[in-house]
Amino acid sequence: MILTVLLILLCVQGLVKFTVGFLVLYSTRIRQVASYYERGGRVITLYDNIILAVMVVLVGLLLVTGVHPHSFVTGLVVGMLVIQVFFHRFSQPLPEDRAPEAPVQPRKLMSYAIQADPGLAWREIAFMALLFIGSLLALVSTW
Repeated sequence: MILTVLLILLCVQGLVKFTVGFLVLYSTRIRQVASYYERGGRVITLYDNIILAVMVVLVGLLLVTGVHPHSFVTGLVVGMLVIQVFFHRFSQPLPEDRAPEAPVQPRKLMSYAIQADPGLAWREIAFMALLFIGSLLALVSTW
């Protein structure tokens, strides 16, 4: 039950994140992203540490509830590759008016590139959204 609830929340969060990327104005999104990088990006580092712990808990719960190796490995490989291809869509230099101020950390530059034109990765976003929707339907139907 705990695993199901956590997965539902993460699917909803993923869908909301995609929606925000297309419905919220660039100026609002980039202002929020810039705030994450204040004080050396400690907010992002904290988030990364927390989400890593959540991932460890999710895998632990999955192992406790039973996992089919083919399903797990397929999900792992698809997840890793879709994120890789997503990042590769942002290969064009940013115009000066959309680039972050120096010094620029690689993750900050990528964040700004994504905010500048999230539509570049529309195929990957659509694929991930379909996976989230299908996952939500499957999870809710087992509840």
